Amino acid sequence: MKIKIQIQIGIMIILFSLFACESEENESSLIISTGDIETYSEGFYVFKGTIVSISNETITDHGFCWSELEDPDKSDTIVKLGHRNSTGDFSYTGFNFSESTTYYVRAYATAGLITYYGEERSFTTPDTLPLFITDIENNIYGTIKIGNQIWMASNLKVTRWPDGNSIPRVEGQQDWYDFTLYSQAYCWYENYAATGTIYGALYTWPAAMYIMGEDEIESGNIQGVCPDGWHLPDDSEWKELEMYLGMSGTEVDLEKWRGTDEGGKLKHAGTQYWESPNSGSTDEFGFCALASGWRDGAGYFKNLGTGTRFWSASLRGDYAWIRQLDYNTSRIYRGTKGLYEGIAVRCIKDQ
Repeated sequence: MKIKIQIQIGIMIILFSLFACESEENESSLIISTGDIETYSEGFYVFKGTIVSISNETITDHGFCWSELEDPDKSDTIVKLGHRNSTGDFSYTGFNFSESTTYYVRAYATAGLITYYGEERSFTTPDTLPLFITDIENNIYGTIKIGNQIWMASNLKVTRWPDGNSIPRVEGQQDWYDFTLYSQAYCWYENYAATGTIYGALYTWPAAMYIMGEDEIESGNIQGVCPDGWHLPDDSEWKELEMYLGMSGTEVDLEKWRGTDEGGKLKHAGTQYWESPNSGSTDEFGFCALASGWRDGAGYFKNLGTGTRFWSASLRGDYAWIRQLDYNTSRIYRGTKGLYEGIAVRCIKDQ
């Protein structure tokens, strides 16, 4: 009897040891999490992930997977962001989702033969989603309808004109300072290309219009740097937008800060892309104006986080009409700036 009990105890010890080893082997030092999903603008959703711990693991691939069913994995729709050798955050902006649909999303990381998943997050798309357009470089832009106008929902970031010709990229401050009235150029804010993925490019007016002199200026819709079927809005089209937002017919013709809350209706809400207080920001229509800053005529970058300017196709003498939004007001500024300044472009659809 004593021998039988000893044998049973011995078996239990062996089994316990086996289970303990198995548990220790399955315990991974790679930890990944999925962040909250953010709506960047109507139809665009930002997925977020974090590699919390990596230890000695070699990550051969990481990214996101999503599905209309719970617990999505790599057999569902995925975006691959490649290998990685450090902890930290990563993100992806998705689009082209179906209307009135709930999607489930998980961040993932693959190390060896094992794929690790973060927590599941979800979002539901609205009943209607905007049209998406692309430029010659296949950059993707959402669109929004405001009144009878259809606008791009983000700033233009293309570096070539629609015919394929490259727009000169000019970085040097002195080079920018030496521009003549009709110099064509673009740049990224602070010459950092990564800012362009969020805020778009800054163009001189001749680059935005695709002209090299006054004799090339034509009447009507000017496509300029915009994709086919779209054009640079003129001053009257900006006025039409402002009046639809609630500005009076008298105020739109003034040259100063005008209106009350019309600018707030165009600004991305909150303080992620604008400094506090981002007064009156509601982004009521999905225009999603970000504080992209600008480059002045002397070649200096200014006001990222606090302001943005947009070109119009309309001239007043040797200057062009612009619109400006700021972080500390919900009004809209109408004025003129030198053609050699670097300013953002929003295109409007041909009617």
